[in-house]
Amino acid sequence: MRTIALFLILSAAVWQTIDFHGLFTFRLPAGFTQRAATGPDDVRAEYVKGPTKLVIVWGQSESLAYNDRQQNWMHDYHETTTRLHGLRANIRTYSQNKNSQRLYAAELNVGNWEKGEVQLYMRLESDDAALLPVAEEIFKSVAFPHPSPERSSRP
Repeated sequence: MRTIALFLILSAAVWQTIDFHGLFTFRLPAGFTQRAATGPDDVRAEYVKGPTKLVIVWGQSESLAYNDRQQNWMHDYHETTTRLHGLRANIRTYSQNKNSQRLYAAELNVGNWEKGEVQLYMRLESDDAALLPVAEEIFKSVAFPHPSPERSSRP
């Protein structure tokens, strides 16, 4: 029953398209607001909706090193390697106990995380496990512009 309710929420929800400094776009459910950025060219952003937070970092990862990626404090760990519009991507989900509360996280690393060459990192964290499928939808919505010669350092 909970799965059906989540499907109805996802299909009925209004999503907004976010352009991240022209580097990429992604879709985010309505109601998320961006926390104040430190500058117009900031490579890090946070979007919040209640206790749920989406963190975005361009050009590096906030994940542990690839060889240390699964820790004892990470419960219900699941990891997949896939392609996101032709680029290598690692998606992992896990939960952890923090301040006597269970928190759920989904992380995306686009690029070669194993070699430390991450182009985009995203993390959704929440106290509601039902938002993990929402994180997957956000991750799947990421779209990079086609590179041009002046954008050779961008994906």
